[in-house]
Amino acid sequence: MSDLKKRAMTHYSHIPMVRILLPVLAGIIFFTYIEHFLSLRIILVVLLAFLASGIVIYKYLLSRFHLGFVYGLNVMLLLFFAGYVLAQSRYELRNPSHFSHHTTEASMLHIRLIEPVAEKTNSFQVVGRVTHIISENGVQVVSGKIILWLEKSPEAQSLQYGDVIMVENHYQETREPQNPNSFNYKHFLSRQNIFHQSYRRTGEWYPTGRNEGNRIVSSAHTMRQKALETLEANNIKGRDFAVASALLLGYREYLDEDLQREFAGAGAMHILCVSGLHVGIIFLALNVMFGFLTRLRGGKYMKTVVIIALIWFYAAITGFAPSVMRASTMFSFVAVGQTFRRSTNIYNTLAASALMLVMINPFIVSRIGFQLSYIAVISIVSLQPLFYKQLYFKNKILDHGWGIITVSLAAQLGTGPMALFYFNQFPNYFLLTNLIVIPLTGLIIKGGLLLFFSAPVAFVSQYFGIVLSWIVWTLHTAVRMIEGLPGSTANSLVIGFHDKLLIFILISVAGLVWMKKQKKLVLLLMVGLLLLSTSFSTRHFVNQNRKQLVVYHVPNGTAVDIFHQGNCYFYGCENVLNNPGTILFNVRDHRLKSGFRASEPILLSMEEWEDQKLFVRNGFINVAGHSARIIDGQLELPSQRFFPDTLDHLIIRGNPRWSLSNLMDVLPARTIVFDNSNHLRHHRRWKEECDSLGINCWSVALQGAYVYNFDNKQKSRLISWSANR
Repeated sequence: MSDLKKRAMTHYSHIPMVRILLPVLAGIIFFTYIEHFLSLRIILVVLLAFLASGIVIYKYLLSRFHLGFVYGLNVMLLLFFAGYVLAQSRYELRNPSHFSHHTTEASMLHIRLIEPVAEKTNSFQVVGRVTHIISENGVQVVSGKIILWLEKSPEAQSLQYGDVIMVENHYQETREPQNPNSFNYKHFLSRQNIFHQSYRRTGEWYPTGRNEGNRIVSSAHTMRQKALETLEANNIKGRDFAVASALLLGYREYLDEDLQREFAGAGAMHILCVSGLHVGIIFLALNVMFGFLTRLRGGKYMKTVVIIALIWFYAAITGFAPSVMRASTMFSFVAVGQTFRRSTNIYNTLAASALMLVMINPFIVSRIGFQLSYIAVISIVSLQPLFYKQLYFKNKILDHGWGIITVSLAAQLGTGPMALFYFNQFPNYFLLTNLIVIPLTGLIIKGGLLLFFSAPVAFVSQYFGIVLSWIVWTLHTAVRMIEGLPGSTANSLVIGFHDKLLIFILISVAGLVWMKKQKKLVLLLMVGLLLLSTSFSTRHFVNQNRKQLVVYHVPNGTAVDIFHQGNCYFYGCENVLNNPGTILFNVRDHRLKSGFRASEPILLSMEEWEDQKLFVRNGFINVAGHSARIIDGQLELPSQRFFPDTLDHLIIRGNPRWSLSNLMDVLPARTIVFDNSNHLRHHRRWKEECDSLGINCWSVALQGAYVYNFDNKQKSRLISWSANR
């Protein structure tokens, strides 16, 4: 073999798994964006084409230096295609056996629960796998997942993982987001291969009394439940119990909104999600605890087996939570890599663990937890040693504190852009928070494990329970104090996907400038900063000039926003104004993405309002030369035409009983919008009536939120008419 061939084949040979993983991930991500399905014939033709081209390139082109890259490019394209096909093969909706392709009247779905029951405000949520459709014609074997909301009842509450239930064969596709820029729950569920949902009242589903769950997983859930009972039986109560159960077991059902706000505001939310930090602490502790085994013959292999077994035992205690599974897989590979450290490195080990997870579930790449876990670990591995070398402390306490600071800084540089993109906030005191919570988290995890293992000996476990309760209280108190500091969190920070990529590139280039001292990279850094500032300035300009009317889809209420030159004017019914959660869930995201940064919008009174940008009187609104009126169904319909011109928008609320033809005689409008305060039956009747009359209409209940961007060229005479009233 020629030297050029050897050089081409051994280039980056120390990280082969990284070279395999990256194109596979790219292929999976590409499929998730286009979701185009290839036939088996096309797949076979493409694979044969790759094989033939690979043989030709290897025999005839690889010997030429300037064409040597073609071989590597061919392999990368093949891996990209393999990732695409892998994702396509795991997309269950296109499987011919999926239950949605076998709709049968008067039939029942045979469903096996694949997750524990989760209690929601008004129902119990269960996720199940449909295995059979049972009808008068017989039993048909099917597949596919479904998410169910069951009416609250003792029977629903008693359901366990693996239980089999019978449900009437009625379901709906998961809905698209009903409000602009809101969380895409349909997209989120589709990445878990869940495409259908149903709400079932008591009597519309039936327990069979059978349990067909995996015994190992069932045992894991049982262990987690016993661990929760152990915490509660050893003087850990109230909010301390909520924090301890989340921190130790990943069980977050007891976390209320205030607790989540406090931990998120202090930058400590990551400790409530059992993941890499927790498993990493256990991994390091086990490394020290079983270090003596390396002195024995074959001891390093024995040590690796013991550490991996105990890590997965902890994963079982947490009920095999997905985040713990990811972290356990990652550190299992790290443990193996340490055993054979002469032939591997940490990046190769991380890539191998990620590739294994992707092979099991290719859509895991879209999970925020997966992205944050690996980015955090890669950032720590690559940046923390560089930061740590900058200062040296002889004092062990100061040195340990400096180590925590450098780990926090490295992790935050990696995960910060992701947090900004997904959560629109940044904890300003994250260094202070981690300096306190990471040592306390380590103590809590070790104390919790000692509590669980000592549970059979009551007087010993009670002692550990008292100590653990005190540490958890200290942690919670510290977090609450940091969250209460002025400016603890920078909120309402919005960046786009391209901004996130630019920030990652800037961090990477800045790191190279720092390490390599190459002045040529400074120019690239300046160009990146210019592009990022241009992106921010463009978004700010667009938002400041936004002129938009939005009628939101809110439960049984009215919520209307008018954006005009950086201001947000809001009209909401009493039901919405008295329920901040409704605004937070349905309205806040669009305001944020529209550039509105103030904590509260300007509340409109429909009686009379006037400033330089907007005019309101007697329910009539004029903004940017466009006219609208919000009319309440409880008011009497005028007996004659109320306004000489045609309104641009007429928003109807409050279940009026008028005929639309009579309404158009007195309040003619180009577009009628029915908001969600009206009953669904009225929406259907009005839509049919509008279609018959040739009136343009929009049903918020049936079509989602109504969004209209004002055209400044159009002008209404409403403002002059109103001014003369």
